[in-house]
Amino acid sequence: MTVPRRLALVAVLACAVLPLLAGPAVADPAGPTHYRSTVTAVDGEVASDLDVEVVGGDSYLVLRAPEGVEVEVPGYDGEPYLRFGADGTVEVNTRSPARWLNDARFGAADVEVPPLADAEAVPRWETVADGGVYSWHDHRVHFMSPSLPPAVDPSVREPQPVLDWTVPIFVDGEPAAIAGELHWVPGPHGAWAVLAGAVALGVGVLTGLTGRRLSVVATVVAVIVAAASGAVVTASMPTGADVEPALVVLPAVSVLVLAVASILHRRRDARSRWLVPAAGVPVLAWGLVQAGALWRPIVPGPL
Repeated sequence: MTVPRRLALVAVLACAVLPLLAGPAVADPAGPTHYRSTVTAVDGEVASDLDVEVVGGDSYLVLRAPEGVEVEVPGYDGEPYLRFGADGTVEVNTRSPARWLNDARFGAADVEVPPLADAEAVPRWETVADGGVYSWHDHRVHFMSPSLPPAVDPSVREPQPVLDWTVPIFVDGEPAAIAGELHWVPGPHGAWAVLAGAVALGVGVLTGLTGRRLSVVATVVAVIVAAASGAVVTASMPTGADVEPALVVLPAVSVLVLAVASILHRRRDARSRWLVPAAGVPVLAWGLVQAGALWRPIVPGPL
């Protein structure tokens, strides 16, 4: 097997293996969803300076505490869970059951709470962020089942309320609360996803048949788009929020393969032609990772 073909094989294998290896490294990254959770109020006289929002549709509750303000967030049993120091340091109580339940979107259905977690135990604090900003899966702000909420009718083409939620907090020792609403949002008709896939496949085939130069340009453009959007999504998520590693890893593999192809091309090595199609394979895998955005209306990040 020639060197270019070996590199192409390595790229294909990387596409299949890297996402699997990267998967366990994150707790539960935000992805395309039908749910939108919004903060409607931050109650309490001392809580007016807090900046609170939900990102990733309904995945992560984000709290920004100004300097000089102390904030405590209780866990699900009222135990100490998070505390934001006046100096901006954010700490999590590793003995809080919430610390472990919040590792996954559906809590106890997907994670096991270790024996050390005990709501009655003396807190054991671990620093997780600075700057007074942190985000976490809070199971009070989203629907805790992969099935459709009983109150939602998917045939209705408008947002439908699912629940009103409240997260208690303490600001400088005074009780306060974050209130919000969760809605189910319909996505585009399924036919649009099929049509989009068919159009993409058709464009790819026509590009390949048109000529090598156009194929190279199209591949480079696709790699740039994938790499840029993956970087933007990753950079936009706040501290504490996980991002799907494949969004960055797969375009990086494509960039590496294109770089090798460029070096061979400058040497007028005809074998470089094998590497351009190989560079497109990780982008194809990247597109499959993103495919949920075709029928789910809410995606993480600003793009």
